[in-house]
Amino acid sequence: MLQEFLEIIDVKSIEAMAVRITAAVAIFLIAWWVSRKLRQFIDHGLTQHDHNDEATIRTYKNIASVIVIVPAILIAVHVLGINLSTMFTTGGLFAVALAFMMKEIAVNYVSSMMLRWEGIIKPGDVLKIDGTIVRVESIGLRATTARTKDELDLLIPNSELVNERIANYTYKDSLCRVETTVGVDYSADLKEVREVLESVCSQLDWASSQKKPEVLISDFGDSAVDFKVRIWIENPWEGSLRHASLNDAIWWGLKKADIALGSRQRDARFEETFIKAVGREQLNAEQKEE
Repeated sequence: MLQEFLEIIDVKSIEAMAVRITAAVAIFLIAWWVSRKLRQFIDHGLTQHDHNDEATIRTYKNIASVIVIVPAILIAVHVLGINLSTMFTTGGLFAVALAFMMKEIAVNYVSSMMLRWEGIIKPGDVLKIDGTIVRVESIGLRATTARTKDELDLLIPNSELVNERIANYTYKDSLCRVETTVGVDYSADLKEVREVLESVCSQLDWASSQKKPEVLISDFGDSAVDFKVRIWIENPWEGSLRHASLNDAIWWGLKKADIALGSRQRDARFEETFIKAVGREQLNAEQKEE
C-alpha cells in the first residue's frame, strides 16, 4: 500500500517545490531584515537632523518598508512559479495612468526628503520667496508651511523650494544687513554728517556687534548729498521693524545736530505749443467781449 502511494507521488516535484518555498521564505525574511534596518536608519537620520515630527518620520519609514517589501513579495511569488505576467499586462495601462497622476506628488515627496537630509531649509528659517519674507513653520511630505509677516499661512510645494531660487537668511547664520538712504543739504558739513550718522548707529542697542556699521556717500543728487547707512542685525525676521527704527534714529540725530535734509524739487514745465494754444484762446475771448 505504502509502496503504491510512493510510486504515485513525484518525489522530485516535491523536492523542487520545497526548494522554491524555502527560497521564497528566505527572500521575504531578507527583505524584512533590510526593511527593519532601513527604518532604523531613517529614524536615526531624521532625529540627528532635529526632525521631531513623529507622523512624518513614521510616514517615511512606511514608505521605505513598502519600497523594500513589495518587490520582495513579487520576486518570492515568481520563485514559487506563479505567473504574474497576465496581471501585469492587464494592469499596465492603469499603472501608467496612475503614475502620471501621481508624478507631482512623488516629486514633492522626494523634494521633502532632500530638504530634510540636506538640511538646507529647516523649521524656523527666514526665507525670501517671490519678494515675500516668510518664516518656515514645518516641512511636510507634500508642502512646506510658512508664515508671512501679515500672519498668513503660506503653503509652498516642496519641489519649488528645491528647484527655484530661494534666499535663506538663516542658512549658515542669522546675520542680516539693514540699509537706508538719507539725503542732506549741500550746505551741510559732510564730515559732521558722517560723525552724526556713525554716532547714531553706535547708540542702537539692537544692532549686532559682529560687524561695524557703515556710512558711505552713495550719490550726489539734484538737491541733496545721499548717504547710505548700513547696520547688521541678528534676527532677519525683524528687518522691516529695525529699518524703521534706524530711520527714526537718523531723523532725530540730524535734527539735534541742526543738519538740514535735502529737499525734493519739482519743476512744472509746459510745452510751448500748449502755452500758445492757451494764449490764443484767451485772445479770442477778449475780442468777442469787445
